[in-house]
Amino acid sequence: MMIACCNDGTRPVIFKIQRLDYKVVKIEGIECETCAGKIQEVLEKVPGVEKVEVKTEKNWAEVFIEKDAVVCDTLLKSAVEQCGDYIVTGIE
Repeated sequence: MMIACCNDGTRPVIFKIQRLDYKVVKIEGIECETCAGKIQEVLEKVPGVEKVEVKTEKNWAEVFIEKDAVVCDTLLKSAVEQCGDYIVTGIE
């Protein structure tokens, strides 16, 4: 947690910084926003996944994982490949 002052210096502002782990899942077969939506939906259901952003122009999904959660690459790959004609080519 971090405490800082607002720009006029009279009120404290309290905000929380949450640490998330991050993985990039490279995927072949993403052709449109419907594909991206399906992939995002299935990955967000994986236990421990906080948020997913699918980049159709780069053919990958950014997967943000909750602090202290363990999400294995095999589970992410399986989830993507079972939701359609998609092939996971790598996970970083």
